[in-house]
Amino acid sequence: MNFHEIKEQSDVHDPHSFLQLMITEQQSEDDPFFVFQTDIEQKFETNIQFLASEDTLSEADYHYWKETDFLVVSQTIDGDFIGGNMDETFVIPSSLYKQDIEIYPLFLSDFFASYEAGKIDSNILPKVAKTEENDEM
Repeated sequence: MNFHEIKEQSDVHDPHSFLQLMITEQQSEDDPFFVFQTDIEQKFETNIQFLASEDTLSEADYHYWKETDFLVVSQTIDGDFIGGNMDETFVIPSSLYKQDIEIYPLFLSDFFASYEAGKIDSNILPKVAKTEENDEM
């Protein structure tokens, strides 16, 4: 999926519209690393309940985020979650450990385009292999 191209061709500025756009775009993908699904939030909520501890993201934390229009939009094939609001993107490890959550000051489309270009330094997501295409972004 070419996130840079999708970002340039769309005028999406809220997480819900972004998720719908990505679900549509993903239909042509054979083996995506990021999986966009309408029921991803339910899976995330189930994980919060299942992994509940003092060190993990709580339902209260999650409800607080949702007050800022936060939405989980993707899960990686490794089980990590990506979510965001109008101003920030959250990379949430499958463990849901609060201390490991990464927050980037980018809207979701900007985050995915930057990640694809190799400009995101994450301890959770794998490094993107540098290509000529990445360098042009």
